Amino acid sequence: MNAIKFRQILFIIFIISFFIIPVKVFSNTKVRSLDILKVGKPLPDAKLKAYGNVDIEINDLKGKIKIISIVPKLNTPVCDKQTHQFSETNDGLDKKVEIITLSTNTTEGQHEFSQKSKIHNLTFLSDSPEFIFGKKTGLLIDGLDMLRRTVIVADKNNIIRYIDFVPGGGLPNIKKALEAANDLWQVSRKQIK
Repeated sequence: MNAIKFRQILFIIFIISFFIIPVKVFSNTKVRSLDILKVGKPLPDAKLKAYGNVDIEINDLKGKIKIISIVPKLNTPVCDKQTHQFSETNDGLDKKVEIITLSTNTTEGQHEFSQKSKIHNLTFLSDSPEFIFGKKTGLLIDGLDMLRRTVIVADKNNIIRYIDFVPGGGLPNIKKALEAANDLWQVSRKQIK
């Protein structure tokens, strides 16, 4: 009987922490992501790293429609699932727009993940070790050195056209993000003609 009550108490603590901790963690950031990352506003410039110690500025990504899939840490179940879904369910969109996975894993860790997972159609960028993107956008979770799970679709001029802040531990609406990017691509194709 005591074991059952103990399990019930643990379960209640887990449920409470699942809902309270994300709210507390995300509201304590110095820069509020809801103020910085809005549809119609430009992505803030920040220096990121690509495998091979290559520095990439957000402004370097101009000229192409992009989906930025931000995950807290690769090699965890939800982050891996999010990354695999953007890789495997995009119906060829990866040949038309840039699909980026952004995390605080090292570039070497990202490269190992992509090789092990056989994901070659996404670009992996790291915000480690300086967390410039996370600090400028308010997506850095204080004390954890991880980014808040978010998906951003930006146009060729780095203007945000879709954003999904993911509360708690779930997945973003991947289908909706892919549709937003595809719609942008369709519009840009018509403008070229």
